[in-house]
Amino acid sequence: MTNFLFKDRDGQTPLPSEFQKGLKLKHIQNMGELDEYEEQNIAEGLVWLASQREGGETYDFWLKLHRKLFSDVWEWAGQVRTYELNNPDFLQSHKIWPALRQLEGDLAFWMKEKSFLPQETAAHFHERIETIHPFANGNGRFGRIVVENLCEKNGWKIPTWGSSLRDAPKDRRQSYITALATARWTHDYTKLVAFMFS
Repeated sequence: MTNFLFKDRDGQTPLPSEFQKGLKLKHIQNMGELDEYEEQNIAEGLVWLASQREGGETYDFWLKLHRKLFSDVWEWAGQVRTYELNNPDFLQSHKIWPALRQLEGDLAFWMKEKSFLPQETAAHFHERIETIHPFANGNGRFGRIVVENLCEKNGWKIPTWGSSLRDAPKDRRQSYITALATARWTHDYTKLVAFMFS
């Protein structure tokens, strides 16, 4: 798993004050340092993930995975957020638990009934987990990792996350955001499938 990281932010940017809440490593001063420690923790989490046999179709697994990916850095890793985000695309905090339970049931149904082709199933799941945005931070990386695991464990094609744009990270992230928003608001997943598997 190497395509899930989008290197598109300035590492010298001072750490915003809201990022310091729940941060275990108080000496971190900028986004570059935060990225470095998070990536080290993610690497350890991926080792754990590789040892798991299940595809990660339950919300218990999703919480455990987030904790494994970020618990060395954040006190709240693996805990559902309890406050609102300044973005209308993401669910309000009181809706997160019901939405996670609904997504678990929907994913099980899609897979059992073969409601969509595998790549479409992956796209539907990814859009939903990103729209729920269950955690205070790390949702994008977590969401891409959990989808890759789902695909790998089920023998599906692994997403490349717009790797053709890897040398243009800002364009890559904008294409990703646009594809997610299109799927979220129009229920047309064509752009998202194309981005995920291009």
